[in-house]
Amino acid sequence: MKLPSIKRFFASEEEDRIPRGAVIVVVIGVVATIAAALLSGGGGSGDAAHLEFVLKGTIPNSKAVAVPGSKTAKMQLVDGTIKATGTNVAGYELFRVRSTAKIDVGARIGGELLCSIHALRPGTLIAQSSGGLRMLYPRSSKSGISGLKPEPVVAQFSSHGQELALLEEVTDDLPENFTTIQGVKVGWPEYEEGTENIIYHLPHGKAKTTVELPFYTIWKTKKAPLAQIACTLETKLGKATVKTEGSLPLSPPIDEEAEELKQEERAETEEASGESEEPSGESEEESE
Repeated sequence: MKLPSIKRFFASEEEDRIPRGAVIVVVIGVVATIAAALLSGGGGSGDAAHLEFVLKGTIPNSKAVAVPGSKTAKMQLVDGTIKATGTNVAGYELFRVRSTAKIDVGARIGGELLCSIHALRPGTLIAQSSGGLRMLYPRSSKSGISGLKPEPVVAQFSSHGQELALLEEVTDDLPENFTTIQGVKVGWPEYEEGTENIIYHLPHGKAKTTVELPFYTIWKTKKAPLAQIACTLETKLGKATVKTEGSLPLSPPIDEEAEELKQEERAETEEASGESEEPSGESEEESE
């Protein structure tokens, strides 16, 4: 992108010359405007279509298995759900798979917990966020899990004439925290096509409370959603693995007219709510 050329004046035009300082200010302003346009890239949620999940299902709890080195404490996958958007004009839909690794209080947890979500239909792809990241949560972090669940996420997905989709219902059924204990760190192993992996580095010692670690992925597919979830806890005392899976039928096409109407209603409700919360300036002036 070329910057606008700046006319140079000759010495005979001294009286009409733009001051040098003014020229510098103009150039800086033009550069800043161009940079802002390039950095924005149109990737904000304001440029994203609002998408709802039209199909929802539960994923069965896994069988509870004994935690290595513990007589009574067990590990299990619980609270699993799977839900999908409608299909776009290209035949793709987004679907989210969620589960929680649960370990009983008193379990010896020092070690690594590897949790994986396998997309079992050929051609299923991990969805990309608006920033180009794989949609696997929680995010990798050397300093530990941030704790709070993420805000509504935006995926690269074409619908309603937009290239991005805002999925507000992604975290509706998640707890407020990604962990119930302190000291948990998260890593992402090397990428494996068709599988998303999370490694939890658990603190040493016995769990003083029930350990709950929710996680989820968002996928893109042209086929009926089908996913297997597995977690393996490995400590110095041995290994333990739990598994489950869930599925949904193929989604119907996106009803863009109905979803746009719901989006307008949502915007009107939020606007009305915002107006009702604003303090009345007139009453304050009158009271004075």
